[in-house]
This record gives sequence, C-alpha cells and structure tokens, in this order.
Amino acid sequence: MITGTVVANLTGLPISGATVSLSLGGLTTTTNGNGGFSFPNLTAGTYTLTVSAALYTTSTQTISVAAGQTLSLSIRLRTILGL
Repeated sequence: MITGTVVANLTGLPISGATVSLSLGGLTTTTNGNGGFSFPNLTAGTYTLTVSAALYTTSTQTISVAAGQTLSLSIRLRTILGL
C-alpha cells in the first residue's frame, strides 16, 4: 500500500485535486481536501509515481514496495514560478 500527502513547497498547505499516478498498472487517483491519497492492495514491485497539479511543477520519483509494506510519502510541489 502507498499512502501520502501532497503539499505546496512554500507554504506546506495541502494541495487538493492533484493527480497522482503509478506507472505499473496505470493506476490514478486524485488528492482529497487534505492533500491525501492512497493506493491500497498493491503488488510488490518498483513503481514510478507522478504527481501533478495546476500551477505546480510535476514531481516524478521511483519507489519500491515490498509485499505487505505500507509506504507513507510526503510530496512537496513547487509552483510554476519556482517557489
């Protein structure tokens, strides 16, 4: 399982409505009002996680999930102005 929160880099405030995608299996979700997201019931493996939101730069990272592991992420997005 992967859970996490997407926040603005400068303010630390949650980003609601950000798109979070995993490359393996083509899974996509949207952050809630608290910037939270979750991908339950994942198989073990290496994934490319991409996070994007209007007016923010896109974040991409490679993550590995072991069988039965819950991975908790905190992702900070910069505004398109670089802040």
